[in-house]
Amino acid sequence: MTQIDFAELATLIRCNSHSKNKAGIDEHGEQMIALLAPLGFAMTRYQRESIGDHLLFHTPKRAGKKVLLLGHLDTVFPPNTFTEFKQDDDWVYGPGVCDMKGGNFVALNALRNLKAEFGPLYNIDFLLVSDEETGSDDSKYLTAKLAKDYDACLVFEAAGKDHEVVIGRKGIATFDIEIIGKAAHAGNHYADGIDANYALANMLTEMTALTDLKKRQHRECR
Repeated sequence: MTQIDFAELATLIRCNSHSKNKAGIDEHGEQMIALLAPLGFAMTRYQRESIGDHLLFHTPKRAGKKVLLLGHLDTVFPPNTFTEFKQDDDWVYGPGVCDMKGGNFVALNALRNLKAEFGPLYNIDFLLVSDEETGSDDSKYLTAKLAKDYDACLVFEAAGKDHEVVIGRKGIATFDIEIIGKAAHAGNHYADGIDANYALANMLTEMTALTDLKKRQHRECR
């Protein structure tokens, strides 16, 4: 088993890759390219103008099942906010140590161990997208298209407190709601008006009440 190099992880953590920091995400992508190339991965870049590039790392293919590893390059921390890395006897701390540079680092070292024990890697690809923290509005189409080529997908984002293997995640949806009020003079015709803000506030309360934590299984683990 290869020795874990936390100094290597620290270098990844200290590279700011906030979702809106395209330059930082692309720099972090170059870091991952440099780390995965020695394992025999080739790379396909999906260039984007306003967000970071998505990267697909792929190994040679042969007969057998094919596995996709899935991760993301972006974090939620803007430049000049939370940027430090530190380590104690039990934990490491910093932007992305959990979500999900640390997860990508786990995948990297698992791949290193596989290569060290079994030789050249085959049928394992690794997709790193750049916009997961903002809802995957761009990358979801790429992920859905590529996923059809694989028999299984493993996501290296953090699991629960008991170190479960995550096999499911909650989804995300975006809705556009248009509220149209009716203007009326506040003094003489108040009752003739319709307050759009008040209607929206009530709607938010009603939508929040739809949450049912007993039914919502936001994480399936084994």
